[in-house]
This record gives sequence, structure tokens and C-alpha cells, in this order.
Amino acid sequence: MAPRTLASTWRHFEKLARAYLRGEKPRKKVVVDLDELSGKVNKSRIVEALAMIMVQNRHGLEEVVVRFAASGEDGVYPDWESRFDEEAGVIELNPVGIVRFVHECQDAAEKLRTPDARESFKTYRLHAYLAELAKLPSQLALYLHLLREVARQLQVTHVERKGGGTEEVDDERYMTLLWAFKEIEHFFADEHGVSLRSEYGILWYESDWIIGKK
Repeated sequence: MAPRTLASTWRHFEKLARAYLRGEKPRKKVVVDLDELSGKVNKSRIVEALAMIMVQNRHGLEEVVVRFAASGEDGVYPDWESRFDEEAGVIELNPVGIVRFVHECQDAAEKLRTPDARESFKTYRLHAYLAELAKLPSQLALYLHLLREVARQLQVTHVERKGGGTEEVDDERYMTLLWAFKEIEHFFADEHGVSLRSEYGILWYESDWIIGKK
């Protein structure tokens, strides 16, 4: 059997997660397969590499590890894409939540045409940005949410207040996704000499800046 790679692992996760989200029967078998895959990957060097490359090079996160989530006792996967267990020092990645996010990005361009998307500037901006992210390979959504969790822990969306203290800027989801894309863009440029914007036609430039501290 060929060694497991992140690319092949993610394709397997994505196939199972799509089946889960479609509600295919027998769903219990899909959940078992997803849980087993998470367990196997969590014992592999894949999670070690993700933590070392994306997380542990950040000040204060040197001991944080990465794990893929499994279903709950009810056999249901959670709604979130990623979360940080501070007590355990673990960033958990939910493959079902991340594939659900990929679907959201794929649907974003259509949603831009609806009245709901024009409720406010922030809503429209988020959907427009998600439509751009839909151009990326789905595996990069995994990186986006891993780095989005890093952004939360580093409090990149917090700014100093006059008189002391900090406060969080509006639209945390949008801002942390911006920061995550910027970090991925730099990683691919530095490590692989690849421009994600040129390669996939990304036409969003607000990620050149981010409010807060890196």
C-alpha cells in the first residue's frame, strides 16, 4: 500500500464527508468510516506535519497539536469547522464542517444575486469573498480553517483601545479568513514559488492587509 499523503487523505475525507452531508444510507456506515479515518490520520505523521508547518512556528503555540475530529456519541458531526481545546492544547479540524464550508463557497456566487446577500455591506462582502475562495482546491479549505484557528488564538482581530485594553473588530469570520488566506499565500510563494492569485485567478486584494497584530 502506498504511503498516505495529505492530498490522498483529504480526497478520502472529502468523499466520505460529501456522502454524510447528502444523507446517504446507510449513514451509520459513513460515520464509522469517517471516524476510523480520523483515528488513523491522528496516529500518522500528517497531523504532526500540519502542526509543525502551520501552527508550532507561532509564538505561544509551540506545543499545540492538530487532530481531526470524530462524531459525537449521537453519531453526528458538529457544526463547526475548527476549534481549539485550550486545556488539551489541541486544534481540532472537523472534515464534515470544512466540506460544508466548501459547499458554502461554491454557492456564494449564486447567493450574491439574492436580496438576503444585500442586507448589508458586510454580508455582501463576505459572500463575495467566499465566491473567490471557491476557486481554490478544496484541500486549501483545510489550511484556511487551521490557520483561522491560529488567527483566533493570536487574536489578530483585536486592536488596542485608547486608554488600554483591546477590543475585537467587527466581522471576525471575514477578518480571520482574510488573515488565513494571506498566510497560505505567503507559504506557497516562499516554499513552492507559486502565486495562488495567478494560479487560480483570485481577484481579492484586501488580504494584503489585516487589522490587528500578526
